[in-house]
Amino acid sequence: MDTTAKICPSCGTKNPGLSTSQKVFRLATLLLIIVVVVSMCSIASNNSPSEKAAKQAAPTTILPPTYSITKDDFQEGRPRKVEVILPKRLNEADLVEVAEAIRVTTKIKPGRTFIGFRVEGQTESTYWANASFDPDLKTSLFGLSLEDYEKLKALDLKAYPNRMGSWLRDSGAMGNVMVLYKQNDKYLIDSIFPSGGKRTVEYNSKKLPDGGLRLDDPETDFNEHYVVDAKGNLQGWGENGVYMTLPPFKPVQ
Repeated sequence: MDTTAKICPSCGTKNPGLSTSQKVFRLATLLLIIVVVVSMCSIASNNSPSEKAAKQAAPTTILPPTYSITKDDFQEGRPRKVEVILPKRLNEADLVEVAEAIRVTTKIKPGRTFIGFRVEGQTESTYWANASFDPDLKTSLFGLSLEDYEKLKALDLKAYPNRMGSWLRDSGAMGNVMVLYKQNDKYLIDSIFPSGGKRTVEYNSKKLPDGGLRLDDPETDFNEHYVVDAKGNLQGWGENGVYMTLPPFKPVQ
């Protein structure tokens, strides 16, 4: 009988050339192969590229937003007063988290704590926000919220093809983007607010010797006016001199 024969031509036995031990070995080998394949598929499923990326992207720890304390005035028996610089505007949850972290940075637990926050690069000298523990935490926002600031930063000013300059003013509820343009030989400034509202004011203009431009509102008293200096900054002037300087604002391209 040929050992490669699959069926005996006389009795019909399958694989007549294989002994019982050989059949058992082949069966065991087949089962081992099946187990290995199933195991490999299971490992591949648990370590798919999308899951690997998600695991790598997920942070192991959540760190509080960064901040710098520029002033910390505290004497036992008196309220603690802290001034802080933030690298960027925070949402309400992150602001609360930073306030809580600052409160515990002193070994002596104060009764009341007042924290004033400023943001790097803000144009207003006042606090952007503050927080107070008396004893419960309360927060107040004086400048543009993170949401409103992002709305103004994302403004598309392509509707102003004759735009001469634009500036972002952070002044709380009155925060806006100011756009200077010329129309029919008249200088106008549109103040665009996060809500989508807009206010337009017409100005009398005067060229300055240093190359700047002075803009006077004919309906405003007390010598209040704007000056666009040679560097493109917008200055707000009043009876006591310059009260505001806004750097040029670069809109979305």
